[in-house]
Amino acid sequence: MRRTLPILLCLAATAAAEDVTLFDGESLDGWRGDERFWSVEDGAIVGRTTKENPAEKNTFLVYDRGEFGDFVLTFDFKVTGFNSGVQYRSVAGDDHTATGYQADFEAEWHDGGLDKFTGMFFEEGGRMFLGQRGQAVLVEAGEKPQITEVGSVGDAAELAKVIKRDDWNRYTVVASGNAFIHSVNGRVMAVGVDADPDRRRDSGVIAFQLHSGRPMEIRVKDITVKELP
Repeated sequence: MRRTLPILLCLAATAAAEDVTLFDGESLDGWRGDERFWSVEDGAIVGRTTKENPAEKNTFLVYDRGEFGDFVLTFDFKVTGFNSGVQYRSVAGDDHTATGYQADFEAEWHDGGLDKFTGMFFEEGGRMFLGQRGQAVLVEAGEKPQITEVGSVGDAAELAKVIKRDDWNRYTVVASGNAFIHSVNGRVMAVGVDADPDRRRDSGVIAFQLHSGRPMEIRVKDITVKELP
């Protein structure tokens, strides 16, 4: 019960706050990123790299009007070409960088046309792979992160079938205390409890990632945050 209680509190808290819109649908007002890669088209934020205009390293579009601690984040996304994600409780650095928790989303770019990462629990610039899609994990302190799979939210391949490849998907990220839930199109993809008091973060910025490497494009819209009491 000790390990499941934070998750239950996450779910119970979501009914008690109001949505705040982070994107006006027309401009990048409130967001900061490398202008070579980010724009607004047809009511959506577009992040795009090309062979002629590559990203030399992972680059981020950061919401710069405040930090968020306990919240429910929702947005719609499409992705083609490669790997991306949304940063939360993160730290924005110089030159359009960001480090911290990440909820991944990606195209089917792995060998065999697989999507291995959408929904997983990741830490950009830190402990990296904390929980794969389908896992409920407890992350504890150690020289290397001590990760224990304490449960399952489904088979990773079956969960991937929920993801729409040619249409919009709805992503939901719940952060409450040290517990986190990633959901896509109404299905829980991963659950994480970060029990490392020295490495976990209690608040930070929200940002979207464009991954360095192969050309890619993401589109995100209808971005809202509901702060939890």
